[in-house]
Amino acid sequence: MRIFPLNYLPEIMKKIILFTAFAISTLSALSQKDVYFIMNHFLDSSPFQFDASATNNIGQQFDLDRVQYYISEIKLVHDGGQITDVPSTWLLVDAGSPVNKLLGNFSITNLEAIKFAVGVEAATNHLDPSTYPMTHPLAPQAPSMHWGWTSGYRFAALEGNSGSGFSQTFELHGLGDQNYFPITLNTAGQDNNGDLNIVINADYKGALQDINVASGPVSHGESGEAKKMLQNFTTYVFTSVEGNQSIGVEEMKSQKVLVAPNPSSNNIKLSIQDNTSKVEVKVIDRVGKVVYQSTLTNDEAILPKQIPGVYFVNITQKGEVVKTIKVVYTH
Repeated sequence: MRIFPLNYLPEIMKKIILFTAFAISTLSALSQKDVYFIMNHFLDSSPFQFDASATNNIGQQFDLDRVQYYISEIKLVHDGGQITDVPSTWLLVDAGSPVNKLLGNFSITNLEAIKFAVGVEAATNHLDPSTYPMTHPLAPQAPSMHWGWTSGYRFAALEGNSGSGFSQTFELHGLGDQNYFPITLNTAGQDNNGDLNIVINADYKGALQDINVASGPVSHGESGEAKKMLQNFTTYVFTSVEGNQSIGVEEMKSQKVLVAPNPSSNNIKLSIQDNTSKVEVKVIDRVGKVVYQSTLTNDEAILPKQIPGVYFVNITQKGEVVKTIKVVYTH
């Protein structure tokens, strides 16, 4: 065994420390990568074309001449369930234009899923579009994607023709905070020379699942066929490049959420019937500021009095917003 002089040991230690630091920095650098969000547009499994015909699941032929929708609150799930938010990112998707968006540079070794929602989150949905630069997705658009500050943005707009000889025109414009549905799509992504490409296929035939387009429905708002279209987006439109279907977060179907009194000049009581899981509650004002938040371990919370105005209560379960309720505080 070779024995080093005592005065030689510090030099060895220095080399070990330098080598270790280099190895750590190299591994860290290898895990940092640019992440791109890529979407391919389809209609009934064929590359999307406006005015091309397709048939929905109830046997009705249709074509589409407008497909636009927002994507927001993108999150990356990776490396054993870690969730990394993609901050301040909104996409206005148009089926006539390719989507290849750099989401940012992130420390990710193994991607497991991507989360996002169709629409605009409540904290942003009611802000003034004119405050954004003209090139921003949330700025005023032509044709319009904004319904007014009370209702907010059109989350999705589908327009086309159906019926005998395609003589019936239909318009489905879906909106409303209660129709903001988070989606999870399991995918490992694709390596592209060290970058990470998240490739998603969107087939817009699925958006018209079980909708009677042959009658020429015109549904603009938060209910009816417009709501059904938004629900369809969560389940029937998106697949990963591996073929995985999107998964919509289940709403609290067995849990009724009540806020009372509403409007109120004082505190508001929030009750969740038969709540058995931990939920987060946030009260958000019209400019997106969180003015109150709490974790519920039972079925009740008191939302304290606020400055008079309109607010939005977000209820989050397992990291996803599952309900949004509008409340009004009066003088």
